[in-house]
Amino acid sequence: MIFFIFILAMIMFYELKVAGGNEFNREYISPGSTTCINGVFVVLVFLSHICQYIKLDGVFDGPYSVLRTNLGQMVVVTFLFYSGYGIMESIKKKGYAYIKDIPFKRFFRLFYHMAIAVMLYVVMNFFLGNAFSLKKTLLAFTGWTSIGNSNWYILAIFVVYIITFISFTVFRKNSYLAVGTVTALSVAYVYLLMRIGKESWYYNTLILYAAGMWYSLMKKHIETLLMKNDVIYYTVGAAIVTVYYYVYLNRGKGIEWYSVWGILFMALVLLLTMKLNIGNRILSFLGSHVFSVYILQRIPMTVLTKIGLNTSHKYAFTVICFFITIALAVLYDHLIGKLDNLIYSGGLKKK
Repeated sequence: MIFFIFILAMIMFYELKVAGGNEFNREYISPGSTTCINGVFVVLVFLSHICQYIKLDGVFDGPYSVLRTNLGQMVVVTFLFYSGYGIMESIKKKGYAYIKDIPFKRFFRLFYHMAIAVMLYVVMNFFLGNAFSLKKTLLAFTGWTSIGNSNWYILAIFVVYIITFISFTVFRKNSYLAVGTVTALSVAYVYLLMRIGKESWYYNTLILYAAGMWYSLMKKHIETLLMKNDVIYYTVGAAIVTVYYYVYLNRGKGIEWYSVWGILFMALVLLLTMKLNIGNRILSFLGSHVFSVYILQRIPMTVLTKIGLNTSHKYAFTVICFFITIALAVLYDHLIGKLDNLIYSGGLKKK
């Protein structure tokens, strides 16, 4: 499996640009750059998920197993952070007009995108003979349960959209109070999930969404400090690495430690991208299909596992699953884009 990490690393180095002395990549958190960074992490998510279908018992699997264990849920933090950051940037530009559109243009859009994907799993399970209760199937459309699809991240986004809408509706004239409320309600939701016994991956990185919003509010101050010169940049970087290592060693002590680990991991990503412009057409392509790759990847994994390819040829299984996932994602996004146009761009009315 480590070979797939080498390939990903080679892709990352393709067209890599390094800022010179006392120079910085000012586009490090632009939509184009964040799309490419998400492209890197969606591949890591794919590799992490496919390991649930194969045995990592080969001589070249050990190094990847170590990497996977050390990364944990960090493979999803950029999705949450950049989402929170992007929404806060939109609110700053468009004001309450953006907030009032969240239920229809954000929440409902995500819901029917997911619902269509879940229907594909319903069809797949029918043909494979996989039985799920009616209750579990219906709850799968909310992200609370799964019928084979990845689901926890979608549930998390549903919740933060609701939290954002409530917080900015109440405190529409004060972004700091609104984001503070987003943070408080996110923490409350985390502890609610803990109390009812939900698996830890449902909530242990959720705070990164609020962290992205806070970064949007404080970005100018942070950039003014860090991008002043290399001495300050590397000094702050060294301090963050030191704290990161300490928190990493204690990450298993509780949700507080794990959440801080996620924040520090994202801080390192931001620091690195301030100096390294990681971006090319391949990563941009992967990053532009994050949702569809995430939600559809278990279809080929499940089908090919059913015929035993995962045990007989695990590396071929991995490669085939990846390319089938990409094909499904491209087709899905093409068709869902047409549906979005009908719903949101007046295409249906024009006809």
